[in-house]
Amino acid sequence: MESGNLPRMVTPRLRQAVPLPAPIDSTKLRQVLAAAIATTLVLWIVPALLLPAPWFPVFGVPEPAAEQLVFVRLWGASVSGVLVGYALAWRAPARHPSAVLVGIVSNTLTCLVIVRTGATGAFSTWTPLGGAYIWGSALLAALLAAALLSTGQPLLRRLLERPRGSSVKVV
Repeated sequence: MESGNLPRMVTPRLRQAVPLPAPIDSTKLRQVLAAAIATTLVLWIVPALLLPAPWFPVFGVPEPAAEQLVFVRLWGASVSGVLVGYALAWRAPARHPSAVLVGIVSNTLTCLVIVRTGATGAFSTWTPLGGAYIWGSALLAALLAAALLSTGQPLLRRLLERPRGSSVKVV
C-alpha cells in the first residue's frame, strides 16, 4: 500500500473535566405540577373554553357579553399552553425547567390581576358562589406560584447557572 492510501490517525484532544450536576429529587415538584395540571384544567381551562355563556350565572359568574366571550375563550386557549408546559415539566423536570418559571409568572400575575380587579369592587355584584370562585382562584394561583417557586428552586438555580453558548450572526 502506498502511504497516501493509509488512514490518518487522529490524536484525541484532552478535554477539560466537567463535573456532572448533582441529581435533583423532583418528587415534590412533580406533585405540585400534578396539582397545577388538575387545578388549571378543571377550574380554568374547561370553563373558559367550553362553558356556554348562559351557564356562567349557574356558577355565580355574570354572563359575559357575546363580544367579550372571545377574550374568555382566548384566555382559556392561552392557559392551555401553560398546561402543556406543566405536563412536559411533570414528565421530565430537569429537561423543562423553563416551564416551572412560566408557571410561577403566570400564577403570580393571575393572582395580582384578580386582587387588583377585586380591590376596585368589580366582584361586589357577584353571587357568593361567584365570589368564592374568583377569590378562591386568586388564592389557588398564589399557592401554586409559591409551591412552584419552593419546589422548583433547584431547577431554577440550575437554569440560571447554565452556561450560555456564544451567538453567531447569520447573514
